Amino acid sequence: MSFKIGNIEIKSKVILAPMAGITSFSYRKFMNKFGCGLTYSEMISDCGLMYKNQSTLELLQSDGSDRPLAIQLFGGSKETLLKGLQELNSLGIEYDILDLNLACPVNKVVKGNGGSTWLKNQNLLFDMVSAIVKASTRPVSCKIRLGWDKINVLETCKTLERAGVSFIAIHCRTRAQGYTGKPDYEAIKDLKDIIKIPFGVSGNIFSVEDALNAVKITKADAVLVARGGIGNPEFITNLNKAFNGEKYNEIVDFDRQISYLKEYSRDLVKERGEKKACQYLRGIAPKFFNSISGTKELKNQITSSLVLLDQLFKIIDNFKINK
Repeated sequence: MSFKIGNIEIKSKVILAPMAGITSFSYRKFMNKFGCGLTYSEMISDCGLMYKNQSTLELLQSDGSDRPLAIQLFGGSKETLLKGLQELNSLGIEYDILDLNLACPVNKVVKGNGGSTWLKNQNLLFDMVSAIVKASTRPVSCKIRLGWDKINVLETCKTLERAGVSFIAIHCRTRAQGYTGKPDYEAIKDLKDIIKIPFGVSGNIFSVEDALNAVKITKADAVLVARGGIGNPEFITNLNKAFNGEKYNEIVDFDRQISYLKEYSRDLVKERGEKKACQYLRGIAPKFFNSISGTKELKNQITSSLVLLDQLFKIIDNFKINK
């Protein structure tokens, strides 16, 4: 089930998608144990790299346990992206693939001509991406959408392949859709006949059935797991089993979820410090119990009461005893 992105072997069809505020080092390290073929960093600002912004540099943490690793770069001009790449490589970070974010739909990114803004003009897109490919010492991938406000994904993919890109990850919505509405997998059902490089599909991958259906329609080489994997690490394992024709079980076990949450929480505290980690955990920790009935009160307690890590552990341990 493996494939290659440039010279990098990807040993699983299941990829951990980049998510701002989520896919920091501790999350990548934690999820990688469940069988990710590739993980992505959060979005890294080209200007943040150029000006050595401390918050930006913190997003580049890794000890190699999250590899193969794609560093995702974003920016609004060819010139700043090239300078950001130069600065990235000067830092000596160990990574495997350089990814360009051409998909982000949020206003603060597109106002700076970054993210999905690049999908508006094929000539500018080719000029920028081909320059990055030439300057990069790693294979280059791109994360895109179906288009800005209309679907032009096939044209975009041909442009990117011509520019020298080694992999394309496609979120099957337009920028205008944001994260609403159904992803249109049919829009790329013929892509395998149009480009020779591998590609992945994303958008509403919340179950094994979702993933199998997306791959059946698109013939994609991989699926990218984003929101569907938050708090559900065994989703990665189940997808790998399904793609290998093995039996899988999507029932989530309460005790295992507690164990997973504790493991991830400890690593997040090491990475971010306790105060900042617990702020993140208020939003992430309840998701570990989304598939378990009777845990509404537990999730409410975490969201409303969590300040220190010991509090989180007491909340979940006490609930376990009294459930």
